[in-house]
Amino acid sequence: ITFTADNSSGLTASNFVDKEVPSGSINGSNTAFTLANTPVAGSEHLYLNGVLQESGAGNDYTITGSAITMLTAPLTGEKIRVSYRK
Repeated sequence: ITFTADNSSGLTASNFVDKEVPSGSINGSNTAFTLANTPVAGSEHLYLNGVLQESGAGNDYTITGSAITMLTAPLTGEKIRVSYRK
């Protein structure tokens, strides 16, 4: 049996972002954050203090392009991390 790599899908290590800290103030009143790249739709996993958040209107956050809008402003000292494909 011979195995060959198929890179036609474009999935390489450089296409993944792991635990990015989005820009934006975490101060208890700001709900807007920005990623360095625009994720492939539906590929993002946003964590607040290590807990996976739910995407979509009326849920924990929404995302449009690289812009994240949190339903509730994270408090000072809380941590946001986002992993995604770009």
